[in-house]
Amino acid sequence: MTKYCAAFLAVFFSFTAHAAPGDEKNLKGRLGIGFTNQIATTADSTIPALSAKYYLSKGMAVSLGTGFDTRNPSTLALGAKLYQNLFLESNLIFYAGGGLAYVNRSGSRFQGSLFLGAEFFLPQVPSLGLSFETGVRGDSTSGNFEIRTIGDSFLTAGMHFYF
Repeated sequence: MTKYCAAFLAVFFSFTAHAAPGDEKNLKGRLGIGFTNQIATTADSTIPALSAKYYLSKGMAVSLGTGFDTRNPSTLALGAKLYQNLFLESNLIFYAGGGLAYVNRSGSRFQGSLFLGAEFFLPQVPSLGLSFETGVRGDSTSGNFEIRTIGDSFLTAGMHFYF
């Protein structure tokens, strides 16, 4: 498993964002506020979260998200993600990333994730980003480490409005 994580990180940091000059999406310095279902999961569902995503540069972004449910059993999820843009087009950003989340529902645990995803923008609404991701997530439930695949469609995965 360590070899696979090291290989993913090597690829993650070796790519540079590219497209035709002047044609690519550039969100450097912009903050997006919205939601995501990609921060954490429980055994029976995803945890919808409020999310903030900030582009540190043309090629890299970070996000923070928090989701909660006060019904019994109560749920809390706090997560952070790092994104490296791999390919940019005028209305599409293809990226790879990694994340870490703390989940408290019937016990506390941490979840780590490695993923590939895309965020696309409608030409008529260029500040609204719709995203989807796929990858793997590891979970430290009750001392055991479990790995599973993840995938969300753009209809349920995430949305950010960029200021």
